[in-house]
Amino acid sequence: MEDKRISEKESLEIITQMIQKTRRNVVDGNNFIYIGLSLMVLSLLAGIFTLLTENHWFAVVSMSLLVIWNICAWFFVRKAIKRNGDSLSYTDNMLKITWDTICGIGFAIPLMIMIGLLFSSGSYSTMLSHYWTVPLIQSILLIVGCMISRQLLGMSLSPMSGLLGASIPLVVLMVNFEVSPIFEFGCAMAVLAIVAAFTVTTLGVSLKRNKSCAV
Repeated sequence: MEDKRISEKESLEIITQMIQKTRRNVVDGNNFIYIGLSLMVLSLLAGIFTLLTENHWFAVVSMSLLVIWNICAWFFVRKAIKRNGDSLSYTDNMLKITWDTICGIGFAIPLMIMIGLLFSSGSYSTMLSHYWTVPLIQSILLIVGCMISRQLLGMSLSPMSGLLGASIPLVVLMVNFEVSPIFEFGCAMAVLAIVAAFTVTTLGVSLKRNKSCAV
């Protein structure tokens, strides 16, 4: 028997079919909209209350919420990808691995910091000086995750993603000024709310728009 060689055109058709299958699996975008909006609201409220009250416990609660959010996001994204069954294409698996990694890192970092807080003999102010990095890292993870997802799904990148990524270092500059750790954390949470709106939520809206255009 002669080996059948796949032509370049056939290869492109197979790749296109895999991408279309993945789009059908998550095409309604509702799961991404839900987790994006929930993170946006939680981050905004946490940032506002932290700045208004200047209570370090809001920072601890906020990081606890980030741990819970990453677990929920991991579950809902997997549910979206496996919506049509357990038979996954290459694109499905790559999308799943991307969000497994994003949510895994986003879960581990605040959890490790909170465990360190429980067993630390230092003052709260010393620990708080590093809290602002948690929402900053989460913001970077979301930008990277959504950019990879859009590439895998053959979608155009959000024009705001680059601007948000460039604005994040502005939060880093705050460490060079005489501001309280609570202020730094509150501002970083506010930045996370904006990033959540223009990455995860926007990805979900784009998926819904793709569905309406395909009908």
